[in-house]
Formats: sequence, structure tokens, C-alpha cells
Amino acid sequence: MASNNNGFADALQDVNTLLKVNEEVEKDILEEAAQYFADKLRPRIPKSDMNGKHLQDALKVVVKGDKVSVEFEDWAFYWYMVDKGHKKRGGRGRVKGQHFVQNTWDSDGDKVADIMANKIIKKMGG
Repeated sequence: MASNNNGFADALQDVNTLLKVNEEVEKDILEEAAQYFADKLRPRIPKSDMNGKHLQDALKVVVKGDKVSVEFEDWAFYWYMVDKGHKKRGGRGRVKGQHFVQNTWDSDGDKVADIMANKIIKKMGG
């Protein structure tokens, strides 16, 4: 490529380098970021007991194919009601949600993005 000093050639080279980050590296980076988020989320989950088990113990990082997610075990189906709130039995009033998932993402979402960006740059050799 001819050097035209307008920065586009350098930007194109950077984009091509980014595209070469293979799927395995991408999955490792996503898994590490998901684990970081789960570690930050776990202490914010309120203590709630169902058959001797706590919601904190149900949190896990799941890798399925090329997707990585932070999920609760199937028995912890009620995490959504604790987080978002719900109507009381009999329809008399509401239980206020505790919004622990959104609050954690709001406070640590930028750090998750930084972890992923730094790992990609390191893998690229930058």
C-alpha cells in the first residue's frame, strides 16, 4: 500500500489485524469477562433461601458453542422476581425489585469492556 499519510492505511491495517483474532481467542476473552462479571455480581445477590440453596450458589458462566453467558441454575428460576420485583400473592400490592443485575452492570460494565479490549490488544501483539 502506498503511504498517503492520511491514516486510512494504518486504520485498515488495524482493522485487518482485529479480524484475524480467531474464535478461540474470542471465546477465551468472553469467558474471562463473563467470569469477572459473575464475580462482581455474586456478592450483590441478596440472600434468599429455597430448599437450603441460595441464589448466589446458582450463578454460573456457561459456554455453548460460540456463545458465553452468565446464568442461574434452573432451580433458581425466581432470581428474576427478586431482581425485578413482582406482585404479592393474592394481587395485593407489589414486592419491590432489588435490581442487583442492572446495578452491577451499570457499575462494572465499562470494566468488562476494558478487560475484553485489553486482552484483544494483547493477543494482537500491541
